[in-house]
Amino acid sequence: MKRIGFRAFGRGNPPIEMQIVASPEVAEYVQEHGGLLFVRTRIHGRHTRVPITVLEASTEPPPDALEYQRVQAGRFLLFLDPTLRRFPRELHLTVRGWFRRGIRAYWDGCAFVL
Repeated sequence: MKRIGFRAFGRGNPPIEMQIVASPEVAEYVQEHGGLLFVRTRIHGRHTRVPITVLEASTEPPPDALEYQRVQAGRFLLFLDPTLRRFPRELHLTVRGWFRRGIRAYWDGCAFVL
């Protein structure tokens, strides 16, 4: 798998600056599904002692999509959850799944937000 890395810049408060690491397969998948990728956070174990925040990626716009922060990410547009207070140094994107293919997003290579 060939990986493509590039710096992404976007407007926002704070300004968005991160490295996006993705395969060409990710760009093809996103383009085939409308050219937009939305990355949002989800909290698992909200009622436990240590809740974990994970990233979810989708090509379907969420109801609050107009509030997301837009970033030009090479051959597609990346929209980041407005609740993110900081950004990863690297956002890793992969295509996963056989029956339900989709994009997975990783915060600095981890499955959860650090």
